Amino acid sequence: MRQMFWSVFMVCALVSCKKETNENTMVKESYNKGTAEMYVESSVYPIVEDLNEVFKSYYDNADIQLKMLSQNEILSAIYKDTSRLAVMPKDFSSKELEAFKGKVVPKITPIAKDAVLFITQKQATDTLINYKDVVGVFKGTISSDKIFVFHDANSAIVSQIMQDAEVKEVSSKVYYASSIEEIVSYITKNKNAIGVVGINWMVQPDKKIQEGIKELRSMWVYSDSLKQYFAPSQSTIADNSYPLVRTINIVDVQGKTGLGTGFASFAASDKGQRIVLKSGLMPITMPKREINIIE
Repeated sequence: MRQMFWSVFMVCALVSCKKETNENTMVKESYNKGTAEMYVESSVYPIVEDLNEVFKSYYDNADIQLKMLSQNEILSAIYKDTSRLAVMPKDFSSKELEAFKGKVVPKITPIAKDAVLFITQKQATDTLINYKDVVGVFKGTISSDKIFVFHDANSAIVSQIMQDAEVKEVSSKVYYASSIEEIVSYITKNKNAIGVVGINWMVQPDKKIQEGIKELRSMWVYSDSLKQYFAPSQSTIADNSYPLVRTINIVDVQGKTGLGTGFASFAASDKGQRIVLKSGLMPITMPKREINIIE
């Protein structure tokens, strides 16, 4: 009897010890600790990666795992409640927000402005482009010898052009690459190719495309409102003279004060906006600059 008692006691003690260990090792998520997955639209991935690295350097117990996806994939995941954190260059219409009715209302935090670029070979004779002509190619109403190259058929850029063109299918003059490296490679080999990418990839090229983009240049885009062409830059993004400016938003549907709240607050803070400014994109709020005068 005594032997059975001690056997039962030891089993209970081991179970209790294991439970206590598990509870201690599990980190409850808050704004600066825990683990969360964040979906990032492919055209704005570099800046989000930069912000995340610095965020984690400030908060050792915070682990936000980034996953690069197309905009359509991200929207599908958010609406189906299979993802609760995302970053994308998209503004939600009132109709789109109605889809969240009865669910958690998303917290949307703007963190930067970027631009859609048209890139071509340096030796190309065409240096100017009109967005309306691109829309016309998508519709099939404009004949062109140019081939437009996109990162992903479901990207934010393609979705916007298809929406403006009011089409569900595009002409054969559009080519979809599987990666940004493939876009750069395709353009360097085809003089009639025009790549359509987010400026983030050009101002923050990774090692795979650093050499290739030296052979490319961005085209000037026509502004209907100002009646002239503009090159993409921080200044033309800031004053909206460049016609294809987008706002990058963090979309948080966690419904609690979790890592999404912490990351959004950091990205929108003075520290986060300095990272945006340094990246070549345009911050939503200009970081403060203190000048010390020594007498």
